[in-house]
Amino acid sequence: MRDNTRNGLIGALLIGVGCGMAAVGFAMVIPACANWSLGMVDEAVKRGRDTLSSGIETAASLAGHLSGKAQRKFSDASKSARHTTAKAAEAVETAARRVREHAS
Repeated sequence: MRDNTRNGLIGALLIGVGCGMAAVGFAMVIPACANWSLGMVDEAVKRGRDTLSSGIETAASLAGHLSGKAQRKFSDASKSARHTTAKAAEAVETAARRVREHAS
């Protein structure tokens, strides 16, 4: 009976030591996991800022590129319109001259 009591007390003591070690392990692991998680979140935020700022720069350069392209297209269109208008005015003037020549 004495051996059973002694073994029971040793078992309870070992369970207590095991629970204490588990608590110390959790106390050491939780801050490490929190630090690791916060580091990953901080890195993701930095990447997000970089992506956002480069996205904004990309959007600004795209807008500038499209604006330049549109300006060239409008410039070409106005040159073409002036050229076409000049040709049409020349044709009208030639036709009017011929009509005057035939009318006289």
